[in-house]
Amino acid sequence: MRLGAIPGATPDKWVTRWRERYPDFALSVDRFDEAGQLERLRAGTVDVGYIRFPEDTPAPTGEDLHRVWLYREAPVVCASRDHWVAAAESSVTWEEIAAEPFFDPEEMRPAAEPEQTTAAEDVHTPKQGADLAAGERMALEVVASGAGLVLLPNSVARMLARRDIVIREIEGIPGYDVGLAWLREADGPVIQEFIGVARGRKPGSGRSEISSGVEPKSASKSDSKSGSASGAKPESKQKPSPKRAAARAAPGRSRPGQKPGSRRGQPPRGRRRPR
Repeated sequence: MRLGAIPGATPDKWVTRWRERYPDFALSVDRFDEAGQLERLRAGTVDVGYIRFPEDTPAPTGEDLHRVWLYREAPVVCASRDHWVAAAESSVTWEEIAAEPFFDPEEMRPAAEPEQTTAAEDVHTPKQGADLAAGERMALEVVASGAGLVLLPNSVARMLARRDIVIREIEGIPGYDVGLAWLREADGPVIQEFIGVARGRKPGSGRSEISSGVEPKSASKSDSKSGSASGAKPESKQKPSPKRAAARAAPGRSRPGQKPGSRRGQPPRGRRRPR
C-alpha cells in the first residue's frame, strides 16, 4: 500500500503502528505538494492520500472517492520579525490584517522552462527537501524581507519555520479540514484496516479483517509449568526466624543481637520535673 502525504502531514505514528502490527503488508510513504492530491488518487499513483481543504468549502472528492475527516487545523499568518504582527502575543484578528499585502504560494512555485519537462512540475512525482512545498518556501522568503504576509495551515508553517519569521494564529476566518481519501473501486480490507489505525483502532480489534501475523507477547500457564519443571524455584518471601518473630510480637523485649543494657524497643523514660 502506498500513502501519499502532503506538506505538514505527519503520518509517522500511523506508519510505525502499521509496521508493528502488520509486517506482512508493506506500506510506503511518498510526499507531494498539495496540488494534484485528487489527481494522484484517481490515477492510482497512491492508494490512500491526505486531503486538506478549507472547512467552509465542500471538498470536491466526487462520487468515485471515499473520504474520512480526521482533524481540523488552524490557519496562521506568517510575518517578518520586524512587522507589527510580531507584537501580537499569540493571535491576530482577520480585521487587523485584512488590509495588508498577501502572497499566494501557488503563484510563487518555480515554473519550468518551455523546452524542459522537469520532475518538479509533475504532480505524480514524489518530492524531497527544498523541492517539497517550494511555493510556500519562496513566499516565506519574500515575507522575511517585510514585503507582506502569507496565510498557511498551521502544520505547514511549523514545518517551514524560520528564525526571521513569526507565526500567529488568525481569529475570524475558517480553518482547514484534514483527512484521508481513496478510490471506491480500490477499497478493501487492507485500506479499511489502515483507516482504522489512523483513527485510533486498538490492536486485536474485532473489526479487523486481516491477520497481523504477530503473536501476542503474554505469559501462559504452560510457561510457568515448564519453568518449575526445569528446576526454577518460584520467588517467595523468606519466613522470619522464630526469634525474630517473637521479638516483633513483643516490642518491649530485647531483639536478637541487642547490646546488654540497651533500651531499644522499650518505652521512653519520663523526664524529671524541674523543682
